[in-house]
Amino acid sequence: MKIEILYFDGCPHYRPAVERVKEALRQEGLTAELVEINVPDVARAQELKFLGSPTIRVNGKDIEPAARLSMNFGLMCRTYVDAGRRTGVPPLELIRAALRDAAGHTFSDQACCAERPALSSTTSTSRRGLWMISVVVAAIAASLCCILPILAAVTGLGAIAAGVTFERWRPYLLGVTGLLLAAGWIFAWRDRKRACAPGSACEGKPIRRWNWIALGVVAAFAAGLAAFPYYSGAVAQMALRTPGPARSAAAAHISKAVFRIPDLDCPACAVSLSSALRKLPGVLDVRSDVDARRAVVTYDPRALNAKALEKVIEGTGFHPVLEPRQARERL
Repeated sequence: MKIEILYFDGCPHYRPAVERVKEALRQEGLTAELVEINVPDVARAQELKFLGSPTIRVNGKDIEPAARLSMNFGLMCRTYVDAGRRTGVPPLELIRAALRDAAGHTFSDQACCAERPALSSTTSTSRRGLWMISVVVAAIAASLCCILPILAAVTGLGAIAAGVTFERWRPYLLGVTGLLLAAGWIFAWRDRKRACAPGSACEGKPIRRWNWIALGVVAAFAAGLAAFPYYSGAVAQMALRTPGPARSAAAAHISKAVFRIPDLDCPACAVSLSSALRKLPGVLDVRSDVDARRAVVTYDPRALNAKALEKVIEGTGFHPVLEPRQARERL
């Protein structure tokens, strides 16, 4: 029988673990070749499949059945559960059971995890990927009220006001996004604390650093998407290349129409509507005010009239109301 004790310099539990192995051998009445292996660096830890200090293997098999499938290799302290408390020295009975197993007595490799098998890395990765996709989709859906107007204005497909329907669902979609984000962090923390059975190595298996980074990136990206309506106006201006100065015309040929638009509730909608109106022949300037839910159009009455402007606004999906007293205000 060959027993390997793997450790790294400075581990306070290495020497007590060696003494406990010797005690277990005495109690079982067995003899064995005892090999102590110092693990100097991470590369060597990966090569030796080192699960932390101290790690004990009997005839090449870890004394913890649940740890035999673990891939969490590296320079770190390893802990065990002894009488309900966590300790750095493996329990005597755990070592004795491994010795009996190596000596030919029955000790099932699956006994530890018979009731609660560890999740495979493939299952965990698939679940994490599905979570990330769900968070991003929910965040995008929560901002469709301002994303769709920009897409409609850029591509010419669909009404600019197409996203208005999503405005009433936005609070609920934001809630779903928040719940998904919270669930992701909870699952990550739970995976970190997951155990196959008392005393198993996977009980203290930490989630890898890149997983935390991925969680943080997805959370930040989702937060940015959820907040899109607040900066959608600037994005729309860049995407639509909104012209700056108004067109000029003789003062005798200038009229102003003021439209009240109850469903104009997004900066991106306002920019997109202004861009669409400015493309009309005869339109000199457009000022859309989201807070007031109004659009003021300065135009040349020789080219079009207020009713024609109203029909164009209706064509974009909004429901404008022309204010009679200011419909044809002369400047």
